[in-house]
Amino acid sequence: MFRTGRISESDLKEVAALEAEIFSDAWSRKGLAETLEQPGAVMFGVWEDEMLAGYVILYFVLDEGEIERIAVRKALRRKGAARMLFECVLEFCREKRIERLFLEVRRSNAAAQAFYRKCGFQENGIRKNFYTNPSEDAILYIWD
Repeated sequence: MFRTGRISESDLKEVAALEAEIFSDAWSRKGLAETLEQPGAVMFGVWEDEMLAGYVILYFVLDEGEIERIAVRKALRRKGAARMLFECVLEFCREKRIERLFLEVRRSNAAAQAFYRKCGFQENGIRKNFYTNPSEDAILYIWD
């Protein structure tokens, strides 16, 4: 049903469209392209047939990484796509010897929090009023 792979320049139009659909603070295509060019960043996608179903953006340095974005089309959620993206991240981390991952999530996003806990992340703190549009705390998570 799903297949995974690295996001390339030719995928960025679809990534930007999905960003705008999912996030109130969507990244532009230009911002995504700049991220893709960074040596300390990687993007993985999951496709259903030829349609981009979701993606993950990971920043990394030395033995630490930060999941900056993980997103799946609303119609395709709860079907294993996010888990496949996380498996791509874990495989990449094994290859690069990344031992610790960080991320933050909106306090109101209970579904994402449950997913991260299921993947082995543990709550590690709170950033007050971290998000805007609307203003909201971020819950910090860590994975070792």
